[in-house]
Amino acid sequence: MSDLKTASGLTTGSIYKAYNGKEGVFASALARYIALREAEIDARLSAESDARQKVAALLRIFAALSQGRDGRLGCMVVSGVADLDLVGDAATILRNQLATRRDRLEQLINEGHSDGSISKEVDPATTAALLLAMQQGMRILGKVELMKMDSGTLVAGALRLLGQA
Repeated sequence: MSDLKTASGLTTGSIYKAYNGKEGVFASALARYIALREAEIDARLSAESDARQKVAALLRIFAALSQGRDGRLGCMVVSGVADLDLVGDAATILRNQLATRRDRLEQLINEGHSDGSISKEVDPATTAALLLAMQQGMRILGKVELMKMDSGTLVAGALRLLGQA
């Protein structure tokens, strides 16, 4: 809050009034956080040659975010979901974000079926849910400083879920 006050020159009361309270401030900050992260992910995935490589890149992004200082700081999505009943309107943003991530993974798996980089025997919906759980689990492990394994080994293990193309 002090950073917002300094940057805006407004009082705490004025900020809360502009955003309809503390929950509104959190919802707006969360929406901005998500938009920035998704833009970063889009840029990184666009450089990959096929869907399997896009999934691998996505997992590497989450592994990197789950280690070191970033890992200890945690993730607004994970923190918000942990307190879902306390975040008001942000709960909808959080649910939508996780659903969007799951849908994106499912889309990548379907894309991999088409481009031949992911086995057609892999069920898109189930595998997308597993990969989403893994991504969010990495963020939780990072927060409690248990995400110390080699990310390359972790990503290689996760890619086994995609079968042999």
